[in-house]
This record gives sequence, structure tokens and C-alpha cells, in this order.
Amino acid sequence: MRIFGRFGLAIAALLFALTAHGPAAQADSLKEATTAYAKKQYAAAIKLFRPLAEKGNAIAQYKVAVMHRMGLGVPKSEKEARKWSRLAAKQGNPEAQTLLGSLYYKASGEESPDTIRAYMWYEVAAAQGNAEAKKDLASLTKELTRNRSRKRARRRRNANRPVTSSAIDRTQVATRQADGSSHHPAVRTMRSSLRLGIRLAV
Repeated sequence: MRIFGRFGLAIAALLFALTAHGPAAQADSLKEATTAYAKKQYAAAIKLFRPLAEKGNAIAQYKVAVMHRMGLGVPKSEKEARKWSRLAAKQGNPEAQTLLGSLYYKASGEESPDTIRAYMWYEVAAAQGNAEAKKDLASLTKELTRNRSRKRARRRRNANRPVTSSAIDRTQVATRQADGSSHHPAVRTMRSSLRLGIRLAV
């Protein structure tokens, strides 16, 4: 009887532990965290959100990311914001996907690995119906299109730009000052490039 009594106590303790950390308990903690956040009680909110985030709750991960980005109850950290938003984004949270896109997007209009990542996450979130992601995706698309158009126009202008004798003369003078000879191979290369309308990087 004592053995069964001990087993009964162990089972009861295990059931209590599972109940205390189960979905219902997590839902209560998430509700408390959300309420604290809404009341701007950020120190209390982060204490409740973080354990849930560490257990894989996507909503909590997103909230932790926002708090790190804004410096609410925690030090500002783009690294932490990216970390937590990426975890939530990979679980399909559209708000986190939009946030992650904004963390990658630097509004430069240049095509870079980070800009491509931003575009990807905006597109994924927009596909789920996120209004903010749709707006950001449209803005990024316009900016990239404008930048490409400017680059194409610049290439056309450079290709059609006439090479003047004054440009060659300036190159000759500068090169003579540098090495004292207009017959140096480098001078001939620069002359040929100027005649062909090729811009040399200096």
C-alpha cells in the first residue's frame, strides 16, 4: 500500500507540473504579458514574454523582438530583435515577418543581400494578407525600380558621351606630373580608354 501511495504522489506531482506548464497556463501567461504590455508595464511584460518565447511561442517571440527594437523594458538591440523576429517569422507569424523585413531594409534603394531578404519577408507577410507588409513591399519595389532605371540611364549617358580633347589634355598633364613622361604605358592606356569613351576608376 505504501508503494502504491508513493506512486500516487509521484503521478499527482507530475500531473500538476504538466498542468502548470501546459497550454492553458501558457495562455494565461501570454494574456498577463499582453495586458502588462498594453499598460506600458514593460519590465513586467518582458519577464512574462521571454519564458514563453524561449518555449517557442511565436506571439511572445514577436513581442520580445519589438521590445528589443524599441528599447521597451530592455536595452535596444537590433541583433536581439532580428533573432526573435526571425524565430517567429519562421513559424509563419506575419507581424514578425514584416518586422524582420523592416530590420533588413535600410532604405538605400541598392540591391544587397539584406535588401533581398527584406523583399522576401515582406512578400511572404503580404501573401498572408498583412497590410503593412503590402505597403512596405510596394515602396521597396518602387525604390528598386527607380534605382535600376537611374543606373540604366547613367550607362546610356556614359556610352554616348563624346570624349573631348581637353579631357585628354588634362589626363596628359596629370600623368606627366606623376611620372614625367607622356610615353609611359599607363598614359597610352588612359589615352586609348578616353578615345573609346571608357571611364577609368581612380
